[in-house]
Amino acid sequence: MHEHGHYFAAGPAALPMAVKQQVQAAIIEYHDTGLSILELSHRSDAFGQILDSARQLMRDLYAVPANFHILFMQGGASQHFDALPLNLMGQAKLASYVTTGLWSHKAARLAQKYTSVETIDGLAEQQGQRYCIDSSAWQFNPDSAYLHFTPNETVDGIQTDDPIALPLPVAADMTSCLMMRAIDFSRYGMIYAGTQKTLGIAGLNVIIVRDDLLDRARADTPELYLYDFLARENSIVNTAPVFACFVMDLMLQWIQQQGGIQAMEAASRTRSEIIYQAIDSNPVWVTQVAAQSRSLINAVFAGQTTAQTEWLLAEAEACGLWGLRGHRKIGGVRASMYNGTPLMAVEQLAELIQAAR
Repeated sequence: MHEHGHYFAAGPAALPMAVKQQVQAAIIEYHDTGLSILELSHRSDAFGQILDSARQLMRDLYAVPANFHILFMQGGASQHFDALPLNLMGQAKLASYVTTGLWSHKAARLAQKYTSVETIDGLAEQQGQRYCIDSSAWQFNPDSAYLHFTPNETVDGIQTDDPIALPLPVAADMTSCLMMRAIDFSRYGMIYAGTQKTLGIAGLNVIIVRDDLLDRARADTPELYLYDFLARENSIVNTAPVFACFVMDLMLQWIQQQGGIQAMEAASRTRSEIIYQAIDSNPVWVTQVAAQSRSLINAVFAGQTTAQTEWLLAEAEACGLWGLRGHRKIGGVRASMYNGTPLMAVEQLAELIQAAR
């Protein structure tokens, strides 16, 4: 067995050791039921309690307003690239998409199957570095059914702040930042996120949607993609991913025990400051994102030469720091620092970044 290391991959992401230990025990037997969590029925009272617990914890941690539903769906966040326009278009003929990186571009492209799409370039460039323009400068058609954006671009290492209050529903893909930053729900109509980065493992996604948006779906929306159907059926519309829901509930309990969203956001800022200070202190490293738009969660950078990048990746792996190779379309290095990433691992990586020559 390998000596325990630390994982910086973009997702599935690192889980806290306390959560992994609880998962380990539940695989053998869940809460004196005589069953493994892997065997637990999605129709059992025990699973109903898991789902209720997770929903209430999320509502409490985020102070989610009463006029928002919290729903759970099988699969990943990319499903909503299709499900979102099917559910939110209503009688409108246009949707607006702010593009800041790979995932927002993909969301906009796939929405074109269902409606006309207006794309808004959310980036500007100065001295070879990209940065996010302020949401007050987003130029969108007021006839759009909704405006979609991606607050944290994991591939590009770019982060956008909450938008200003806008006169249309705002939908956001928060797969890589849900439970890691505060949210002003008055600015949003709908938020969705896969759980494999900040809330557990793959196979499950979360939808937080305002009640008044649940009656907009097209008549031909597949039933399993229908947000209103999920709401009416308490998110159990087929065999639910029991194990993924269980891990999500454990992660929410752990977040609460650590001090909640405020503590998660503060820890995220601390981790990112350590990494970016190391990058900026060593001229070996370059980043194409301006400081004000750097992701607190996914630090994307590269060496001046390929050899320098490969040195860091090899040295890191030798030290038990894994998952640092950049996305295949970008290359370089990507340090993804989610809720489960311990500070000591970030400090160890920072030492290697500073040592590179």
